[in-house]
Amino acid sequence: MSKKPAKLTPMMEQYWKFKEQHTDKLLLFRMGDFFETFFDDAKLTSKILGITLTARNKKDDDPIALAGFPHHALDNYLDKLVRSGLKVAICEQVEDPKQAVGVVKRDIVRIITPGAILDQQLLGSNANNYLGAVYRSKSRIGLAMLDISTGDFLFTELKLEQLTNELQRLAPSEILVVNEADKLMLEDLKLESSPPVTITDSWQYDPNELKKSIKSHFHTNTLESLGAQKKTVGIVAAGITLAYAKDMQRDELKHITEIHYYSISNYMQLDEVTRRNLELLRSMRYGDKHGSLISILDETKTPMGSRLLQNWLMHPLLSVEEIDQRLNAVQNFIQKITFTSDLRQLLDSIGDLSRLLSKLGAGRINPREINALAVFLEQSTQIRVLLESYDAPTITMLRDSILEYEPIIKSIRETIVSNPPVLITEGNIINDGIHQELDELRSISRDGKSWIARLEDEEKQKTSIPSLKVGYNKVFGYYLEVTKTHKDKVPDYYIRKQTLVNSERYISPRLKEFEAKVLSAEEKSKALEHELYLDLRNGLAEQIELMQQFVQIVATLDVMSNFAFIAYSNRYSRPSFNDEGLLELEDSRHPVIEKLLEDEQYIPNDVNLDSEDNLIAILTGPNMAGKSTYLRQIGLIAIMAQIGCYVPAEKANLPIFDRVFTRVGASDNLAMGQSTFLVEMIETANILNSATSASLILLDEIGRGTSTFDGLSLAWAIVEYVLKFKEAKTLFATHYHELTEMEQVYNRVKNYNIAVREWNDKMIFIRKIERGGADQSYGIQVARLAGLPSKVINRAKQILKNLESQELSPQGLTQKLKKQLHQSSEQIDIFEYMAEINENNDGVLEEIKELDLNIISPIEAWKILKDIQEKIER
Repeated sequence: MSKKPAKLTPMMEQYWKFKEQHTDKLLLFRMGDFFETFFDDAKLTSKILGITLTARNKKDDDPIALAGFPHHALDNYLDKLVRSGLKVAICEQVEDPKQAVGVVKRDIVRIITPGAILDQQLLGSNANNYLGAVYRSKSRIGLAMLDISTGDFLFTELKLEQLTNELQRLAPSEILVVNEADKLMLEDLKLESSPPVTITDSWQYDPNELKKSIKSHFHTNTLESLGAQKKTVGIVAAGITLAYAKDMQRDELKHITEIHYYSISNYMQLDEVTRRNLELLRSMRYGDKHGSLISILDETKTPMGSRLLQNWLMHPLLSVEEIDQRLNAVQNFIQKITFTSDLRQLLDSIGDLSRLLSKLGAGRINPREINALAVFLEQSTQIRVLLESYDAPTITMLRDSILEYEPIIKSIRETIVSNPPVLITEGNIINDGIHQELDELRSISRDGKSWIARLEDEEKQKTSIPSLKVGYNKVFGYYLEVTKTHKDKVPDYYIRKQTLVNSERYISPRLKEFEAKVLSAEEKSKALEHELYLDLRNGLAEQIELMQQFVQIVATLDVMSNFAFIAYSNRYSRPSFNDEGLLELEDSRHPVIEKLLEDEQYIPNDVNLDSEDNLIAILTGPNMAGKSTYLRQIGLIAIMAQIGCYVPAEKANLPIFDRVFTRVGASDNLAMGQSTFLVEMIETANILNSATSASLILLDEIGRGTSTFDGLSLAWAIVEYVLKFKEAKTLFATHYHELTEMEQVYNRVKNYNIAVREWNDKMIFIRKIERGGADQSYGIQVARLAGLPSKVINRAKQILKNLESQELSPQGLTQKLKKQLHQSSEQIDIFEYMAEINENNDGVLEEIKELDLNIISPIEAWKILKDIQEKIER
């Protein structure tokens, strides 16, 4: 912050009074028709906005830096300032400068921070802009999220280890804490979105007072009615959020009419790694929405529907009953697809009603936006009539919940003109016939022009001055202008006011009397219109909760009819759910890739996993064949099914998954000193520690970032751990062909491969999943496709042939020894290998006889068998 100068004008003293109260914010100071910034704020503003930096008192040793812009351009410039990460305090003139005595009164009317944005111009339409608060007790974390632009307000309580994922999922734009320790804790989490963390004035936030403030805002005597009983840390976080938002907006925020407690235990948990790997909201390749699942699923017609869809996608349900309610509605919308098309057209005419109501609640809605409210609400009648064609319980419930909005629409239509101005102080807002006094004042103002014309004719006749004209300017008001040629004809009661080159300007008592009457009527008319507008706005604000019900109905109808449209257009099928742990997909497809393919048809594939015989699938095959795609499509289908959406498959029968885990692709975190392999192991550790028997695990190329035997050993042990201790349905894509021998060891592990055919030493991708393991990885063929020089390819073939003859299996056997042991077609357990080798070689290792083969692990067996092989070869 700049140093305060010793000598200041009264106005600059006023500026410094506000600046010292908001040292961490950029202060926009209203001066007439401009917002000005001074000192360091001016230098920063000039740099960010690209506007001219000038100075006041340039002759002084320490001139005042100055940068400003027209007040009517505030929204455009605010957008750039807030996007740069600044907090902005807006200091407005709160009295008419014409009536001011001394310095014009000013005050901070609102503060814009990243999480406290109400203006639609500063927000994206398809996502919530959450202001978050974290309040920590000894054993629990209270977390609250408030979107003041929509009124969405929710809170929960978590364990500390759950906080990171929840913050990543909700992605708040700003997080509030009450002390430096909590700020450091959040900064240590290294959240991907890197929201600013704001320390609030903790002395204001006594837990008991915050509970009282929540009850007061929602007009209730008990927290139980808000679902907040025994949720102390959660409700304190909510209280902090609400208090901060009111302080920033300088308003009671009447549009925040509901608060909801939610438990993460009610939803499928998706960690940040899974959300990123499955590209739910953002494509890893393109870095934005294109190529993500949301880009395929979001054909919604309203901003409210788009935001709700994103919320559903981040919160897949665990209740089959709730999922089926959604699916029944979607099915009904498909059955009546023609009516559904008509419904979507009606929805398309409804703009962001949610954010308009928020502006209404904050007292910042303009006349054009109030007219838009009426337009949007008018669709309610047609929507209700159209919904009579459906019989799904969820749809009929939504239909019956649509209220009668005609009185609201009528009051708006009767009061506001059809094409009003944006400013509410300039008049021409209110219809004629609404208020008798307003009509009279307008009549006086309208009659002014005709009166001027009559006066001009009368004065020409009286004075015999044919060139006489009546004019007006802001300095003198109305005047009589006479050319100097007729100066001698001017009557005595004309009072000269201004001399021009060729004429003189005068006033007369009669003209001044008229002027006072007309100008007074205009001012009174504008003031009365402003008063009538505020009365309408305040009356509408009392009915916000009524209108917000329509917002929820529209959003839900939009998402469900959108699911129907997507299913109908893309040949999706309704999923079913079972309690037997069956994962059965017939002709399943990747919902995104099948839409991105232009020159070829997507090849569908089946999936069959269960808890008894097919718990873990080992998937082998070459690069580029589609292993990762296959894994991802299964995860996406599971998520789509549990949000109540049809899925890209001919048939889908699934269990309810509590979590979906993925470890796909290679990435590092160099900023934290983490290599690709370390990141892989950290993510894998999270899966192994968090998964349950109700989880779905999708692993791709685990262990490839280290040496072959280290990686192979880890991969084998990981599969074994999941099998023995987690019993989660797992698909493991790998190039370690040795893992295919696990099928011989464990009856719940099965091998699959992606079919490839060779022709003239070239590789043809079939992209079909087949039973059994792949015999090779085709890495050299893929390298050829990538364009490696032919000399490299040929040399690699020679090296591969030599290596294969000495390749060790997980049991420590060379290819030669493996062939000897596999003389029959039967699959032999590795422990049987040990006994057979020992017996055929005169007890090479007598200690084998003392081993308890019921408890020895395959990893231990590898080492022993390797020793056996070496002794045999010696």
